[in-house]
Amino acid sequence: MSIGQLKINAIRLVGGSAVLNYLNTCDGRRPGTGLLEVVDKLSNLEDIVHWFRHADLIDDLEHQHFVAVVRRSSWHTVTAFEQLIDFREALYRLLLPMALDHSADQVSLDALNQALADTADQRLLVLTPAGVIWRWRVGDDLGSMTAGFIGRLAVQASILLTSGDLSRLRACATPDCDWLFLDTSKNGRRRWCQMNVCGAREKVKRAMAAS
Repeated sequence: MSIGQLKINAIRLVGGSAVLNYLNTCDGRRPGTGLLEVVDKLSNLEDIVHWFRHADLIDDLEHQHFVAVVRRSSWHTVTAFEQLIDFREALYRLLLPMALDHSADQVSLDALNQALADTADQRLLVLTPAGVIWRWRVGDDLGSMTAGFIGRLAVQASILLTSGDLSRLRACATPDCDWLFLDTSKNGRRRWCQMNVCGAREKVKRAMAAS
């Protein structure tokens, strides 16, 4: 396993949904944050391929295949990387307001609808011994790989938006944290993306303020 993949595998997947975990690969762009800069855990296209394997959105064979596609594409990967990051931010602009006050942004929703339409040819129904399932095409070029990745995320986002899980969508209660998550706690009162990180940090702040 490469150093790059080890770095990506260290990213915690605490969102409760693959698309939320993808949004949680960046910090510092939430409105009102006290962070002075945006910190992105994804630095290049190969990082994104590693992340898709880390999140189980692709399997081992697909991971090896897509890493090879990226490595032989040289500088062309910059555009594909920007497309995937831009789509991440469009989804963040759509889902953050829903997590905070249940509002929706039509422009961001339009971007999701467009992504679903543009990537429809990347998925197909396949007959298996277990029945008919959806499967994603595995293309041999950068364009089809990028479209397939965007498609996977778009479908995940659409499932979240049209399911009962949307009512459990939350933003971390720490203003300096960008992360979103599904609150699966029994009482529905989970406040932080990670109790042992953001929760502990907020408790320390309160203790210092009270002393």
